[in-house]
Amino acid sequence: MTQILCFDLFKPMRLFKLFILSFLFLSTVSFAQKVIKHKVKSGESIYSIAKKYDITQAEIFDLNPKLKGAVLGLNAEVKIPNKKFKEKEKPSKKELAEKKELVNVVQNTEVDNGSKATHLVKPKETLYSISKKYGVTMETLCELNPALKTGNLKTGMKLQLPNPEEAAVPEKVVKDQNTTKEVVTETKIDQLISNVDVVHKVLPKETLYGISKQTGVSIDELTRLNPSVANGLKVDQFLIIRKGTGEPSTNKSEVVEVQKEIETAKPLSAANLSKAEFLIEKASEHMGTRYRRGGTTSAGFDCSGLMFYTFKNIDMTLPRSSHEMALIGERINKSEAQKGDLIFFATFGGSRISHVGMITEVLDDEIKFIHSSTSAGVMISSTKEGYYSRSFVQINRVLKD
Repeated sequence: MTQILCFDLFKPMRLFKLFILSFLFLSTVSFAQKVIKHKVKSGESIYSIAKKYDITQAEIFDLNPKLKGAVLGLNAEVKIPNKKFKEKEKPSKKELAEKKELVNVVQNTEVDNGSKATHLVKPKETLYSISKKYGVTMETLCELNPALKTGNLKTGMKLQLPNPEEAAVPEKVVKDQNTTKEVVTETKIDQLISNVDVVHKVLPKETLYGISKQTGVSIDELTRLNPSVANGLKVDQFLIIRKGTGEPSTNKSEVVEVQKEIETAKPLSAANLSKAEFLIEKASEHMGTRYRRGGTTSAGFDCSGLMFYTFKNIDMTLPRSSHEMALIGERINKSEAQKGDLIFFATFGGSRISHVGMITEVLDDEIKFIHSSTSAGVMISSTKEGYYSRSFVQINRVLKD
């Protein structure tokens, strides 16, 4: 017991000695870089040694003061100043910042058996920021970490990273095309669908008052258009919100052509196409999730809530309503639509935007999009469907370089 106590008492002293020895060793190594050690051979003198190394005798005596006036012995060690040695320049602030960032990356990166690197997720980190830090795509991270496909990124999660030789090569940016302007003639939506009944599907727990507030149609008008509501509402019942004329309008004064200038959009860069694929994958994880007014979580989404939640995965915060989302990004022609673009509809009639989805596929004459519908929750629909064909308003590109 006594021996153990003594060992503990002297342990700090030993550590201190070890520190001093390490310091002296490093100092000696550092100093040795500045000098050359020369062993005196037979017949050599300070003068001949100085000539050999192209230095002055005074420089030798500065490093070897004891040799001044003494006899130069055979095999004696003479320190010679190394003229080729250059003091390292102090690193710039930029270099120091880069080194600090490298240290941070290394501290959060572990190597398993020298082959597999992993990253420990820190608070507020996102998949997008991690992909930027390591120069890999978000898709690559998802492939290496299957848990990300079924759940969200969590603090403390250990992500596997690709080996350096497998890291993604920086993608080439698609060459910009000259932008031109073209005049597009559009007919107001409310005039085009004047011959069509606009309907609403009744959801569980909905009331006539709630539907009136949501659609902007008075209870009296709803009752007039739907006499059956006098017996009460039924789930999945279709209510007429606005009655169509039954035939296309022929009155020229009712058809208003609006001239709008829309810039021809640049194609998405390779990096943004990669983001679009990632966003589609994240949104698709919630296929079948129920519709919930005001919902922005996996417990339930409304249409804008699904977009708001999905784009958060790439650190992009969208407005909270479809009408406001339609005001951001760049409005593009329908023929230029690409994956990741937002597509907007006026589902209550008129021209006011009330629904939004994200494009998942573009075919010759069809656009498919993922959205949260009031009738079936998160699903993929098509502009070929009559309801969405009639209520289509515009497409916006929000993924921009």
